[in-house]
Amino acid sequence: MRTAIMDLRSALVCAAVGLSAAECADSDPIASVVAARVVGETESDAAARAAPGVTALTWNVYLGADIGRVLQARTAEEAVVLATEEWGHVQATDFPARAGALARAIAARRPHVVGLEELALFRTAENPFEPATRVAYDFLQLVIDSLHARGLDYTAAAVDRTTDLQVPVIAGADASGQPILAGVRWTDGDAVLVRADVAYTDPRSGVYAASLPVTIGGVTSAISQGWSSVEMTVGGRAYRFVVTHLVGQEVPDVQLAQTRELLALLSAETRQTIVVGDFNSDAYGIDPTRVTPTYDMMLAAGYRDTWAEPARGALGLTCCQQADLRNARSTFDQRIDFVFTRNLPAGTVAVRRGVLGNRPGDRTASGLWPSDHAGVAATLFTPDARRRVRENRDLSN
Repeated sequence: MRTAIMDLRSALVCAAVGLSAAECADSDPIASVVAARVVGETESDAAARAAPGVTALTWNVYLGADIGRVLQARTAEEAVVLATEEWGHVQATDFPARAGALARAIAARRPHVVGLEELALFRTAENPFEPATRVAYDFLQLVIDSLHARGLDYTAAAVDRTTDLQVPVIAGADASGQPILAGVRWTDGDAVLVRADVAYTDPRSGVYAASLPVTIGGVTSAISQGWSSVEMTVGGRAYRFVVTHLVGQEVPDVQLAQTRELLALLSAETRQTIVVGDFNSDAYGIDPTRVTPTYDMMLAAGYRDTWAEPARGALGLTCCQQADLRNARSTFDQRIDFVFTRNLPAGTVAVRRGVLGNRPGDRTASGLWPSDHAGVAATLFTPDARRRVRENRDLSN
């Protein structure tokens, strides 16, 4: 793998801005203009000053439990026990606190648009056999509220809701020691968040026809994935922005079917397109069990991987932390979260790229990582944006 060597000036810029090598801007003269900031200037100020470009961010925020354990239960009784354990894990991974950590990292970038995955909606009911309606955790609202608390105004412009499963859990015991059951309902989904000063139209969302059938306690349902998109205008340019989350590597046939659906959905798209998300397809293929054709299929369809083009030495690993999020050191060993582009003008360059949430200082006060995934952000400069930055730089000299 090619090793990137920054010149001394670029290294000093990185050090002055306080960025690690993995997240520093590339050693392009325009990148240095974007990265450099005066003493006392905030990251948000710097992002606003770089307005000619478009900054996109993606993050799988992690639902907080291993639902797969519940799905593998062999009996209804085992499913209840496992569901109770995993509901405990959801509570222990404390999404209200993690939402604050996520918002803090997003605020440092102040992206124009954000794609979020695994935005769980957990609801409960005293009667496990009636649809649960009492909201316990609304991940989407918690992230938006945390952003607002930091003075950032983002709107949920498009939302898809996919898997919707309810399972009984043990909520306690009665006087005779018999378990008392309650219901926990998990609804999954993804969302596009758009910054308040970004104009957008045509919000869309959908669920892939390809899904994974599951049977719990004799009831058959499905684990589904989906996508959401908007049309937005940044710096006078119109973009179609799409977020998606594909099924895991353990069911490659379903993942490939979903990839084909996504590519078919966008096959006739002629506008500038940014596609982000958790593709569950390792770009490096170090572990053969995690390799699927999806990543190469995206490249073959004309999508550019903004992390890889122009070439970077930093690996940009994005997955995965341990399930309880309490590992002392990051355990990322694969890159499965991407910012892809297509139909952008020739000469468009990703001038600032980085992973978020992978440093010990990004954790919550109790020591939880923000997610089991890292976020990925990229700032894209089209040729006209680069020209405007150069002109502004020349005028200031």
